[in-house]
Amino acid sequence: MTPDTTHLRVPRPLTRREGARILVTGSQGFVGTHLRAALSLRGIECVGVDRPGSGAEIQVNLSDPALDFGALVEEAGELDSIIYMAATITRGSSVDALARDNLRAIAEGPVKLMEAFSAKGDAPHLIACSTFKMYGPSVVEREIDGAFDPADPPQRPDPHSYGSVKFLAERLLQISSRRAGYAYGVVRPSCIYGPGQHAKNAIPRFLAALLEGKAPTVYGAGKSIRDDVFAPDLSWMMIEAALHRSTLAHHGAGERSRSILEVAQLACDVAREEGVADLEAMTDPSKTPKWWIDQDFDLGSVRSELGYRPTPLKEGIRAQLRWMQTGGHTAPFGLALPEPVAEESAPGAGA
Repeated sequence: MTPDTTHLRVPRPLTRREGARILVTGSQGFVGTHLRAALSLRGIECVGVDRPGSGAEIQVNLSDPALDFGALVEEAGELDSIIYMAATITRGSSVDALARDNLRAIAEGPVKLMEAFSAKGDAPHLIACSTFKMYGPSVVEREIDGAFDPADPPQRPDPHSYGSVKFLAERLLQISSRRAGYAYGVVRPSCIYGPGQHAKNAIPRFLAALLEGKAPTVYGAGKSIRDDVFAPDLSWMMIEAALHRSTLAHHGAGERSRSILEVAQLACDVAREEGVADLEAMTDPSKTPKWWIDQDFDLGSVRSELGYRPTPLKEGIRAQLRWMQTGGHTAPFGLALPEPVAEESAPGAGA
C-alpha cells in the first residue's frame, strides 16, 4: 500500500512547462527517483543519465576518463535545462580510487558536459547539486555567528572526497562558465532524507530502531545542530531553479536547524502517534558525533526567488516511517509533491 501523503502538500508555486526536456545526471538514485516524479507532474520529459545497467535513458559512466562528452550531447538532443547530481557519497579518503572517480564525475563531468554543449551552440541552463559539506568546520571552530550566507560561505570543505570535490566543482564551473559563456546556478542540500533513503543515515536509523521496539540512540550529548531537507522538497527546488534559470547559490534546507537529539525525539513522537512504539530518544556520550553537522542555513534566496516553503520535518519523518513500514517495497515516486497554487511559466519558456 502506498502511504497516504495528502497531509504533506504545502502551498507553493509549481512551474509547468509542457513538453520541456531536462537532462538529469544521477537520475536513478535516491533523489533522482523523486526528481523524476516531480518532472512528470509538470509535464516535463526527464532525460536520465546514469551508470550502465541503471535503466536510465542514457547509460554511461561519467567517471570514465575516456567518456566522449560530445557523443553524450548528441545523444541527449535538444534540452531546456540540466540538473547535475551524479556522485558517489563516500566517507573515506580523498585520494583513493573511488575518490578519483568522484573527482571526474562530480568536478570534471559538469564542466566537460557544459563545454561540449557550448561548442555545439547554445548551451542549456545548468543547476549543479552541491552539498553543505563544502562548508567545513563547525560553529565552535568558526568566527562566524549565525546562519551561513550562501553567497559568502566559509571556504574550508570537509577532508573527505565528497565535500572536497563538490567544493572544487563549484570553483571549476565558475571559471569554465566565464570562458565558455554558459549560465548556471547551485543548490546546496543539507542532510537529505525521505522514502528511498539509504538505511545507514540518521533518520532511517532512528526509525528502524523504533520499528524494532528500541529507543533511537544519539552519539555524544545530542547537542550538535543539523538541518534535514525532504527529498521531494529538494527536487522541487532544483526544478524551479532550472526553469527560472537561476544563477544564484541556494541552500536546499528544511524548515529550520535542530539538535540531533531533537530530530531523534521527533522520530519518537511520530512513532508514538502512528502506534509503532512509545519510547524516548537516548544519548551515548561514549561516542563522538560528526563535526560537520553543527550548522545553520539561510533560506532567503530560495524563498524570495522561488517561493520555497519546506515540508515540516515531523510530517516528512511520518512519510518515511510509513514507507519503511511497507518494507520499502512501494516506490517513493510522487510522495509529498506540492499542489500547484498558480499556473506559471518560467522565464524563457516560449510557446
